[in-house]
Amino acid sequence: METTGSSSARRRDKRAVASKRGDKGDRGEKADKADRVERVAGAKVDLGVLPKLLGYNLRRANQSSWRTYVSFIGEHKIRPGLFSLLCLVRFNAGISQIEIGTHLGVDKASIVALLDRLERAGLIERRRSLRDRRRQGISLTEPGMREFDSLMTQVRALERHMASRFSKPELEQFLGYLHRMYE
Repeated sequence: METTGSSSARRRDKRAVASKRGDKGDRGEKADKADRVERVAGAKVDLGVLPKLLGYNLRRANQSSWRTYVSFIGEHKIRPGLFSLLCLVRFNAGISQIEIGTHLGVDKASIVALLDRLERAGLIERRRSLRDRRRQGISLTEPGMREFDSLMTQVRALERHMASRFSKPELEQFLGYLHRMYE
């Protein structure tokens, strides 16, 4: 090995030689023992701080909600985000893309892509405003209304299933906490 060059290059060279020889380098004997620790099959997993982290628990709840949604509605049907979009359009005929994005927390480019997908499927239509030609109002088509009504029946069953884990006051309190997170 050359002795000239930068100190970082020399350190890299030493590590490369040590790894080729199987040396632990500066890690020493403790690292050697740690490398040999093997978990017993079926040993209890220590989650550490995870159960106390809000983000971890929200993600786990979201995963569970997604699996339940797929089991009730199907993986290749309208996904929850698209259902939310259809719901806004159903109850706000002529709503603008910007309003949809604002109320779903989705950026403008993503809303356009979602609307394009729903329009290709024949579920929505865009109509240019007569007062402001830059604005397009979004409405459900007849097939879109039928699809929404069918989905709504399934979503109500799904919601009853998920809400069954809570008393009515608990559910209202829980929803209030969730609203507080994003308002």
